[in-house]
Amino acid sequence: MAKKIKIRKVSAWTMGITVVLAIMFAIISYKSEKEFRTLRMTTEQYIACEKAAKQLQNGSAYLTEQVRLYAITRESKYMDLYFAETNSHRRENAVESLKQYFDGTEIFDSLEEAMEYSSELMNTEYYAMRLVSEALSVPEDTWPEAIKNVQLSEEDAHLGRDGKLIRAGNMVCDDDYETMRTRINSDVSRCMNGLISQTRNRQGRATTIFSDMYMKLEIGIVLMLVIMVFICLMLRFLIVRPLVSYNESIKKGEIFPAIGAAELQNLANTYNRVYLENQETQKLICHQAEHDALTEALNRGSYEKLLHIYETGDALFALILIDVDIFKSVNDIYGHAVGDAILQKVTGSLKKAFRSIDYVCRIGGDEFAVIMVDVTSDLKYTIEDKLKYVGEELAKTEGEVPAVTLSVGVAFSDRENPGESIFKDADKALYHVKENGRNGCAFYNGASSLENAMENHEMKDHGMEN
Repeated sequence: MAKKIKIRKVSAWTMGITVVLAIMFAIISYKSEKEFRTLRMTTEQYIACEKAAKQLQNGSAYLTEQVRLYAITRESKYMDLYFAETNSHRRENAVESLKQYFDGTEIFDSLEEAMEYSSELMNTEYYAMRLVSEALSVPEDTWPEAIKNVQLSEEDAHLGRDGKLIRAGNMVCDDDYETMRTRINSDVSRCMNGLISQTRNRQGRATTIFSDMYMKLEIGIVLMLVIMVFICLMLRFLIVRPLVSYNESIKKGEIFPAIGAAELQNLANTYNRVYLENQETQKLICHQAEHDALTEALNRGSYEKLLHIYETGDALFALILIDVDIFKSVNDIYGHAVGDAILQKVTGSLKKAFRSIDYVCRIGGDEFAVIMVDVTSDLKYTIEDKLKYVGEELAKTEGEVPAVTLSVGVAFSDRENPGESIFKDADKALYHVKENGRNGCAFYNGASSLENAMENHEMKDHGMEN
């Protein structure tokens, strides 16, 4: 037996997978955002560090340029520009701005070392500017505080004007000075290289993470598409198709095929059971509406419908009217229970004698009718044989049920000289039997005859006038 697929279970699994994918997407989004923030911060740090390093390098170069111009041109404005730069603390601020990002790192150490070299270089520059200022006899009260604090060596202090100028020029242009500048540039370059390396590493890590997340995202999207296709197919085959089939079955008045999801199969089985039970109930109701409750023969309503159909149609048939002789007296003597048993016995005998395609009807208390189909008037002997069998069966005493006889009148649809209706013609034949001692059978033929009468279970001939 094939395992049934339950919608509830499929729905639960689908919902679970969807929740897992949703959580995965949320995690991927969170990690992507976090990594993006990290990458952005790394980029900002790189920009800040590059800017600070350039400020330090440019500031140091600017100071060198101003002190050299002051020593060469001997114009005080260059000394003023020099100290305007130092008072702006551009280099110090640049280094301080990097401390929050790179404190304790090799990058920051390189920049601090460059700053230390720059500070050492400034002491040399202060010394040179003191020599120039003294050589030019610049009023001391106009000197910056840093120049005032410089102490010349005894040898330099005794130099003449030209000697001091030459000495100042040599100090800011000699090999020692250039070596210090080279160290500053080297430290700045090392800082930049470290920063570039760190930034590339972080970018590489971010690229790897982004690639991994994008791959997971693509897998998740594919899974979502697969789930959506799966859900559509499941809906199509487990729900939609069965419902369409059920609708067609309702239109055709058929039972539902047990297909689709387990819940729909259960629904189909329940519907089919109720449908079949309802059909049986309808059959029972129709049977009860069409049949006599006591004898199970067709009732008068069914008899009238059938007679009307055959009278208005082209099919040949015979109408046989039957009365149980002296039934009222038998009923009064033996009781209603025995009377009911007699009626049931009459019905059973008639059903045995006639064909299944013929209609045995109870049209009154002790009155019966048989509509015998596909028969013509030349088959009288067939009816006589059947009625003879019935008479023999009813002549037998069974327990408390006594023997009874029947009076029978027959009319064919193809009879000669038909009267007003086949019923009245058959009734005339029946009446003739009753008037001539009962226990017999007469056939209406439109003339004066009573053929094949039954009395004491033997056939006799009687005449009948129309």
